[in-house]
Amino acid sequence: MVKAVIFDLDNTLYDENLYFKSVFNKFLKIHNIDFKLFENNFDDKFRLYSKDIFTDILKKINFYSKENQNQLFELYKSIDCNLKLYDEAYELINYLNNKSINIAIITNGVLEAQKNKVRVLDLEKITNKIVYAREFGKEFEKPHEKPYIQTLKLLSVKKEDVVFIGDHPYTDIIGATKVGIKALRFMNGYASNIEFLHNYNINSLLEVKNFLGENK
Repeated sequence: MVKAVIFDLDNTLYDENLYFKSVFNKFLKIHNIDFKLFENNFDDKFRLYSKDIFTDILKKINFYSKENQNQLFELYKSIDCNLKLYDEAYELINYLNNKSINIAIITNGVLEAQKNKVRVLDLEKITNKIVYAREFGKEFEKPHEKPYIQTLKLLSVKKEDVVFIGDHPYTDIIGATKVGIKALRFMNGYASNIEFLHNYNINSLLEVKNFLGENK
């Protein structure tokens, strides 16, 4: 019987592109630049291959400078924007709460930005634990085992009693699998284009209900 469900955050519970669009929209308005320039360059292929989103997109629109990069980064960490969970995520979380199944989130990334996303999405009210992997050090982010092991401790559950859901195979799925947690790969967003053999792929978050055993 599943006692806890652990989620990744970005592109698992909400559309991360909407957060980036809010950041760039505000930045481009400040500099009186057409938002279409951003939209024409920011797609799944870009996300898949970019190692530094702000530097790469600024270079694509011919507006790169260290100052502009820093300004974007500051907006990224603190922007106040309208953001909401996927409808299916909201429905699933309500279902889990009604079943008294613990809910946790493990997220990588810049602490200020990830905490800001959690604030905007109002996630602390509907989850039991939120683990920011960067708090352990960048080298301990997913797929390192540490944030997964720490989350199990915080929830007081065994790995056998947990299901993990994430979209990125090389951080989310590999990390959970290394710890022995059943990992469901949510085929969503740019990461769905990454070829990766895995036994548990889902196309809808509501499919998670099929993996809860006696909780269904």
